[in-house]
Parts: sequence; structure tokens; C-alpha cells
Amino acid sequence: MINRLLIVTTRESFERLMSIVSLIALVLIVGIALFESVRAWLTGADPQHLFPVFEIPIAQAGKALGKTLTDWMPDWSIPSPFGVIDVKYTAAYIIYEWFKLPIILFLTTYGMTLLRLRISTAWLERTIGRNDLMGAIAGTLMGMVTPVCSCTVTNLYAGLVAGGASQRASSAFLFASPALNEFAIIFMFVIVGPVGALIYVLAGVIAALVTAYLAPFLGLDPSRLIKDHLNRHASCSHVNESLLLRAHREAWSLFKRLFGVVLFSGLLAGILVNFNLTPVAYLKQIGAVWWGPIAATLLGLPLDINAASTGPMLVALHQVVPLGTLIAAMMATTVSSIPEWTMLDRLLGRFNAIKVVLWYATYVMLLGLFLNQLFDLR
Repeated sequence: MINRLLIVTTRESFERLMSIVSLIALVLIVGIALFESVRAWLTGADPQHLFPVFEIPIAQAGKALGKTLTDWMPDWSIPSPFGVIDVKYTAAYIIYEWFKLPIILFLTTYGMTLLRLRISTAWLERTIGRNDLMGAIAGTLMGMVTPVCSCTVTNLYAGLVAGGASQRASSAFLFASPALNEFAIIFMFVIVGPVGALIYVLAGVIAALVTAYLAPFLGLDPSRLIKDHLNRHASCSHVNESLLLRAHREAWSLFKRLFGVVLFSGLLAGILVNFNLTPVAYLKQIGAVWWGPIAATLLGLPLDINAASTGPMLVALHQVVPLGTLIAAMMATTVSSIPEWTMLDRLLGRFNAIKVVLWYATYVMLLGLFLNQLFDLR
């Protein structure tokens, strides 16, 4: 009996310590992102550096870890039907994803749950907690200032839902965050000027709001996995628990349920990163055919490529490939990927995940075809 009590006391002490450590880590990451954003404003840096990107400190640490742990490996390539797989680079990228994605999932869930428990529920109800047009707009705006790739956004999405975001607000965020990325906006601005950039932003905002209102049809409601689970966990919580400890336990509970699929999605991302140049080679062959955006979308949807990586490659093609086709390729690799599908499958179910991906594909194709008609650069 004494030993059991000692174990329980030790575990609770450890949980209290970890809840404080997690809060410190969260504050540091947010602080670094905001500091870098302010510094970019003051130094007149490029527009893509002006918005705070909270995953950057985690991503940089993950890249350094991946490089350190794989430096000893010899160069080894394996041929595949889709291209050559660089084993060393793949291993480093998988380590990077396995470091980044779980931390983002846990800290986002922890931070949002802490806000839900600490801040007045009226604040949430006035913003991302609203399930109306204003809530959808709040989710869209949050996505616009949180530009991340598809493999990261699902982890943030889960955290938002756990923190009390409504179905429409969280759905708008899920679409807007990768779709309204700053690199595509800058690309449009450079190639066709401010009118093109404005059209791209307006189209993305409208699509995010449409996503919010299509959410019931698309099955964008992970509450079966997240909210219900957290509610059951909350009902078992002790009344005298501190807010930090309660938020930490709820976040950890959800984290354990999603940890396996997060690792699997990171593994897929590490394999797919080898084929980043595949769309470029095919786009050169496709050229200026009218169905170019459709082909570019189908090529890019499975791949996990950040817009920052595709931007420089696609700029070099803008003289031989129409603008809409290039934008479709950039968006397809950003808004959707096989790693994201695995997370959506776990959160929403197989059938709903398919519907979400089909909606993404439809939007990207239509936008590409529209831009090709509007800006004929052939």
C-alpha cells in the first residue's frame, strides 16, 4: 500500500514538473517566432518572413538532429519506379519529421486546452468557438497567419478542435493554413503583379469559407475522436488539479491516441521527399496544354513539399508553363499529401478523408484552369 502510494505521488510530481516544462517550451517557441517576425519587420526583410511561423524553431532543431544522427551513414541510393530514393537523406528527413510532428501535436493541444481552461469561455465563443460566418472568418484569418504544410496542419487542426474551436472555424483553418501560403502569394505578385496576388488571396479566402460550410458534408468533425475522448478524461479529473496539470493530462491523453499515426505519416513524408523534383520533370513535358492544371494537381497531391521548396523550381518554369498550371502544382503539393491523408483517416474516417482530398483537388484544378484563362502567359 505504501509502495503504491509512493508510486502515485512520484508520478503526480513528475506530471506537475512536465506540465511546467511544457509551458516553458511553448512560451519559448511562441516568443522566438514573434521575435523573428518583429525583427523581420524592423529590418525590412522579404514579405515571407514577416508572419510568425511557430514551427520554425522546432523544425530547425529537428533538421539539426536528423543531420547529426545520419552523418555517419554512407551515401546509398535505391532505384524505384517513381525515382531514386536517397537512403541517408530519407533517414535524416524521417528523424526530422518524427521530432517535429509529435512536438507540434502535443504543444498545440496543450496550449489550446490551457486556453480553454484558463480563459473565459466567452472569449472562445466570440472567436474560433463560433460556428457561424464570424467563426469561419476567424479560422480563415488564423490559417492565413499560420502558413504550414499539409503534414503539419493536421496536427494543429487536432489541437484547435481539442481547444474548443468550432467545426466551421477549424475546417476553415485546415484549408486556409496550407492553401493561403505566403510563397504562392509572392509568386503571383512577382509574375503578374498585385492584381494576381489579390485574386489568389480572395479565391483562397472564399474557398476556406466554402470549406467551413461544407464541413458537415465533408465529415470534418473529429469530435468523435478528440472532444468525446477529452470530455471523458475531464470527467475523471480531480477537482483540486491545477490548470496546468489538467491541460497537460488532456493533451497527453490525446497525444497517445494519435502518436502512432503521426509517426507513420512522418515515415511516409520521409519517403515522398525523394520525389520532389518529379512534378518539375513532368510539367516540362506537359507544357501549355489546357489540361495542365488537372495533371499538375494529380501529380502534386500525394507529395509532401513545402511551398518554400517548390517556389524557386516553379519560377524557373514560368516561361514555358502557364501560370495556372504552376500555381496548381504549388498548391497541390502544399494543401494535400499522403502523410496528411493518414492523419485525416485517423481523425475523420476513411470515407470522409477521401471526400476532403477530393474537395481540395477540385478547388486546385478549378483555380489553375481559371488562372490560365485569366493570365495567358504562353
